[in-house]
Amino acid sequence: MDRFFGICPTIKPSISLKGPDQRTTPSSLVSFNCTAGPFSSQNLSLDWLKDNNKHLASPPQLVFISKDVYYVTSKAWVALAKQDIFSQITCEVTHADLDEPLRMTMNLSQVLLVIPTLKITTEPLEIHGHGHQRVNLTCHVNHFYPYNLELLWIKNEDKILTLEVPQATRNSDGTYTLEHTLQEDVTSEESLFRCLVFHYDQNPLVTNITLVAQVPHKGRGMKDNSNHLEGPLQRSSAGTSIQLKYTSSKLPTPQVTVTWLKNNHSLLQTQTNVFISGNTYNVTSSVLVPLESNDILSSVLCRVEHKLSVIFQKVINLDQYLRVPPSVRVFQSSTVSSLVAVTCLVQRFYPQEVYLSWLVDCYLLKKMEQLTPKKNEDGSYTLEISQLVNTSLQRPDQVFTCKVEHEAQPPIQASIILPPTSYITSKTIGSLSSEKSVHIFVAFLLCFKGLLVLSILTIYIYRRWNL
Repeated sequence: MDRFFGICPTIKPSISLKGPDQRTTPSSLVSFNCTAGPFSSQNLSLDWLKDNNKHLASPPQLVFISKDVYYVTSKAWVALAKQDIFSQITCEVTHADLDEPLRMTMNLSQVLLVIPTLKITTEPLEIHGHGHQRVNLTCHVNHFYPYNLELLWIKNEDKILTLEVPQATRNSDGTYTLEHTLQEDVTSEESLFRCLVFHYDQNPLVTNITLVAQVPHKGRGMKDNSNHLEGPLQRSSAGTSIQLKYTSSKLPTPQVTVTWLKNNHSLLQTQTNVFISGNTYNVTSSVLVPLESNDILSSVLCRVEHKLSVIFQKVINLDQYLRVPPSVRVFQSSTVSSLVAVTCLVQRFYPQEVYLSWLVDCYLLKKMEQLTPKKNEDGSYTLEISQLVNTSLQRPDQVFTCKVEHEAQPPIQASIILPPTSYITSKTIGSLSSEKSVHIFVAFLLCFKGLLVLSILTIYIYRRWNL
């Protein structure tokens, strides 16, 4: 130490670490340079570490600035990977004249560039008249680094101003993901939408989609010249499956992809066929959709892409094909005197049209008209109807029945037996019990008086006897 500071009394050894000037994509080989000094003796070692593990590098080189003073340099190469966002490279120099090693660390995220992947998805919102359709367009910018990014939309080569882009979310691997949704009107004429992304100093990334508004027709399908989507003509009960079918004709190439989604999840049991017809191609795609009782609010999306452009898209609500039969229950509750309220509870049915009749011993008592059921949160309906019955006027053990007719299916019914004398009997029993209690109390008093008189008489005879 004395020798070193005698030559360079004002300079203490330091270390520097330098990486590439520009960010580099994964799989690229990048170099790092480490320089330390000045030193006056050569009793040193230099090590490279990546995430605290030794890393191969070139042997240290000495660069003399005078006869006894030099710097040491070394170079290391790293093959970058996407997961290196959390990695570090470290240069460490140990010298006999130093109390502690010189150490410099650099985060590999400083030199890493992860280019995003782009995708546009669409979600139809509503269809207006005259061939206009409201659509949500979402540009998905997936897995990029660093964070800074700009996005804009272009429609038919005209710039669409994006006033505010939402913040990106960080993924578990350290990259970022961003989604931006644009709500637009499309017409029966083709509209080209582009999503442009400017990331770091790279050339802009772009993805596009072509949309054409679909014109609805009467019935349960949709047509636009060559596209047709249809389902069954009748409703089906939960637990069964229905078939939806898409057909298209006069396509110039067979490069067609048909995607079926139920509640944004891929469906199973799909089958798509492409047939040649002269110089054009016809496409048929069908899917089996299992119906469940909670599918009243469910939907199925059919998306058809030709050469990466969407040529047809339709959302089908499953409530138009689903039938959920009701559960029926009858119960009674007393009101006043001999009147009893008999209630029919019709629960969780769809669609809402339902017809209800009251029967007494299988004979029609009353038919309810224009019923208004209550809608439940799951889209089903519930109905509760009460009927007052005078039990004193009924014959013993009469059967009251609630008969429910729903969707031209066999009637569903529930019954209850009302004993007409049950309330009178109860009252009579209560009255008899009160009278009986009074009689017992009177008898108790008479017995008590009799015992008292007998006791007095006994005492009197006893005294007379002793006299």
